[in-house]
Amino acid sequence: MIIIDLMGVMAILNVQLNAVSVVNLIMSIGIAVEFCVHITHAFSVSHGDRAQRTVEALSTMGASVFSGITLTKLVGVIVLCFARSEVFVVYYFQMYLALVLLGFLHGLVFLPVLLSLCGPHSRCVIIEKQPDDRPSTSTLEH
Repeated sequence: MIIIDLMGVMAILNVQLNAVSVVNLIMSIGIAVEFCVHITHAFSVSHGDRAQRTVEALSTMGASVFSGITLTKLVGVIVLCFARSEVFVVYYFQMYLALVLLGFLHGLVFLPVLLSLCGPHSRCVIIEKQPDDRPSTSTLEH
């Protein structure tokens, strides 16, 4: 969905589909996965109902995705804004800025909502220890 949205942003910004933009789209697939995989993994290994698992996934990985992926990529992309070459500004700055913003929105807003509504059931089962009423076989009577 991030790639489809990125292609829509390209149409809005009049970025032509050529060799450079296609290579950027291909590279964007890997970058887009990075925004979503951490939240999805945290959701899949947590327990509880879907809403609890979504809250747990966002509380454990949300800050990491925001600071570790979104902010670092955003700082790297902002530098491209000052490039003198129009190729860098159009095909790298605009496309990567759109990718970072769309990845952030999808990874930290749309994906958690989707997981809370129709995510898979928990694979983790909590086993509570039952008190043992049987007499112990290790004790010997004299």
